[in-house]
Amino acid sequence: MKFLYLDEFSARELVLERTLQSAEFPIGKSLAQFVKNGLKEIVLGARVAGVASSNGSYIIYSGKNTDNYIVFDYEEARDLLQLDDNGFLLVLQKTLRFAIKLWDGNKPSAHELVLANGKAVVFPYPIGMQTDLRVAIERNPDEKRRAKRETGLALLVYKFSNGAGNGVSEEVRTTNFRRSLEERVGAYEYASQVIAAVNKVAQPGEKALAVTSLENDRRSHAAYEAGLNAWMPLLTQKQQDFVKSRLTVPHRIEGPAGTGKTLSLVLKCLKTLEMARDDDKDHRSLFVAHSEATKKAIENLFSINDEHGFFTPISHEFTKRQEVRVATLQSLCSRLLHQDISETELVDKDAYESKMVQGLYAAEAVDFAMQRELASHKPYLSNEFIDFLSKTEKWVVADMLQHEISVQIKGRAGQNIENYKKLARLKNGFPLVTDGDKIFVFLMHEKYQAELENSNQYDTDDVVLSAMSQLTTPIWRRRRVREGYDSIFVDETHLFNVNELSIFHRLTRAENSQPIAYSVDRSQALGDRGWTDSSFEHAFDPNSIAGDPLSTDVKSIFRCSPDIVNLAFSVTASGATLFTDFHNPMVAAQSIFTAEEERKCEKPTALMYASDELMMDAAFSRAEAIVKAIGGTKADVAVIAFGNELFGLLQSRARTLGKPVEVIKSRGDLDAVNKAKVSGRFVLTAPEYVGGLEFSAVVLVGVDGGRVPPRDGGAYQDSQNYLNYASHQRVYVALTRAKYRVEILGARPRGLSPVFSSAVASELLTVNEV
Repeated sequence: MKFLYLDEFSARELVLERTLQSAEFPIGKSLAQFVKNGLKEIVLGARVAGVASSNGSYIIYSGKNTDNYIVFDYEEARDLLQLDDNGFLLVLQKTLRFAIKLWDGNKPSAHELVLANGKAVVFPYPIGMQTDLRVAIERNPDEKRRAKRETGLALLVYKFSNGAGNGVSEEVRTTNFRRSLEERVGAYEYASQVIAAVNKVAQPGEKALAVTSLENDRRSHAAYEAGLNAWMPLLTQKQQDFVKSRLTVPHRIEGPAGTGKTLSLVLKCLKTLEMARDDDKDHRSLFVAHSEATKKAIENLFSINDEHGFFTPISHEFTKRQEVRVATLQSLCSRLLHQDISETELVDKDAYESKMVQGLYAAEAVDFAMQRELASHKPYLSNEFIDFLSKTEKWVVADMLQHEISVQIKGRAGQNIENYKKLARLKNGFPLVTDGDKIFVFLMHEKYQAELENSNQYDTDDVVLSAMSQLTTPIWRRRRVREGYDSIFVDETHLFNVNELSIFHRLTRAENSQPIAYSVDRSQALGDRGWTDSSFEHAFDPNSIAGDPLSTDVKSIFRCSPDIVNLAFSVTASGATLFTDFHNPMVAAQSIFTAEEERKCEKPTALMYASDELMMDAAFSRAEAIVKAIGGTKADVAVIAFGNELFGLLQSRARTLGKPVEVIKSRGDLDAVNKAKVSGRFVLTAPEYVGGLEFSAVVLVGVDGGRVPPRDGGAYQDSQNYLNYASHQRVYVALTRAKYRVEILGARPRGLSPVFSSAVASELLTVNEV
């Protein structure tokens, strides 16, 4: 292959189709193979086909003629063919988008340069990737010869390298450019025959297997479609493989926010039930959500896409041969303990709200230990731990204590002091050096537990541990074959602790089989959970009898624009350099936005105001400006406040200014978002509650120095490490809720948060003083 030729109409179709942005989609993979390897032919749309000639390849829009086209000279820009499939598609898409701007007479973006002497340059890779690779383009090559026959604008890609070469004075070979024109007539005839043959084979109302309709379908996602079959063409190849594979061993789907993990999990559940129906087998599925709000959102996904009536509310008995129930872990365990515990004895029926209340009990335990027990225990404590307790604010100690109890004392030690002493400390937790340090923390845990008992309440861990004891009895072992589940699906596994995850492998119908599918984004976990591949595998299949666990890593980000992906990558990467346990899911991730979607996007901006008062007023005015710019509704923009104090002040400010807002105080509360859409209100929330939601834009308020992460001049380093870790996680979650735009507001006297230091240095974030 010596060249690739694309006309203007086919180029416009390619940049508008989502599935052609990445080789993770089957049709995208086929396109990459065609343009790199010279396959004989490919059908890309109702009127778009790729065909090979003796010297090169053509992608042509049949039925329309144009003098605007672009030619890639593979002999001159030979390094293009050394790229992997995703790399080649990225360069192709970025170059075509620039070509369309030239044909339309529009201004280039910051990554595109129109030079003198008929040259142009495109930098396809984001700045944060630290590469100078560029596409060099000749505008109107062989202009004198073409002027006799054509009036349009032809473009020639003549170099792909990381060097500037001879710049505007560089002489460009046009041998392959002329070859592409000589063979063009035959290529158009061939393409017309291919398209006609495909359309003849397809029956009315059907699409041929190789056809992705670009012309008639401009939807960015399948929100208007329902059902497993409607979604399948819009999934990446990895997602399709995950959904269609039989669930016989634990199978993890992992990836950054916005990659469609929850949807894939729902579709896999429906596919599993569909296969059981086709096999004429009874099948009971369980789908577990982390909170009541996310449970409702998942039930909504099932109701939209369940074409066969598999979904059954948890309160109903199983009556169908193939069914699925959706439940939170707490409601599931409460159901198992229905004779031993009532709803009033739970800290809160919602797992997430329960953990908020647990934080209050933890604060009381810290107060008790510091005031009444510290003096007597001080001789047995390490200097590091004493220093930590004296220099760290109470609310930080309480937050870390709650985490220590959940992950270590109850999660791994089973509330046994001797087991707890043997555990290695969390890397981003208490600075525990001696057994005396651990004994003092365990004393705080005992006070915390006493507070629960005095209130006659049980926290999530108590409920799970009690339910687990029920599942180890001879009674359950006998009932398991009848009452267990044939498949289990767990969403947002990263939010559960070891105790909570350890219950699922006991709920399957067969003791030696663990058909469990679960989704993971470890960077959304609150604090240092210490999750690794092996810890997940052990939690879901401790005996590993059924076979090796499976893992599917998804990379194509459906939700976020390329600029937001790059900013989120910068935040997680800086977190990874600070803490070895900070998992970075953005490595190798890529946005698959179409050109139409990119037009709504802007580079993320940080706006620094003279005071907190001006910053809070600007939160709502900026949200209104974004709504006007993107043509959306108020509910398409979320105002996310960092810090409890600022969250409360913004609620008061909204009332004072008469700004209509819907306040979200539980994680993933889709009902509140829908309510905001109906009533025409903005969404006001905090990073702790925004996970699982999606907006066109977000305004992050108070992401400045001293507030994110919270900093006390005398704070002990270990507590600061914990706060830094949590801050990276919260910023990452907040950023990845946005589809098109992100604005970050801060107070100028504080300065921008250090979380964004590398992003500013890499020019991924523009900072303006207002």
